[in-house]
Amino acid sequence: MGAMRDDEVSQNAAAVHRRDAAGIVRLVVVGAVVLALILVGFDNRDDVRIGYVIGDAHAAVWIVVVGAAVGGFIVGGLLTHIRMRRRS
Repeated sequence: MGAMRDDEVSQNAAAVHRRDAAGIVRLVVVGAVVLALILVGFDNRDDVRIGYVIGDAHAAVWIVVVGAAVGGFIVGGLLTHIRMRRRS
């Protein structure tokens, strides 16, 4: 009985370590993306014209890039959420 319990504990411990490693990898990737956005922002401080259907505006390139990245993260998160809900 004790040997079977030890096997269960070691299997669960391996699952916890994999989950922790996945969380660390995810954190590193998100940090790298944020760092890349910051570096792009520092390199692109010029103003650009943004055209809308009813007019236009001027903004710094880094604002446009960060806005596009945030929009992409939001759309990606929503798509992931929708896929996960359909599987359930």
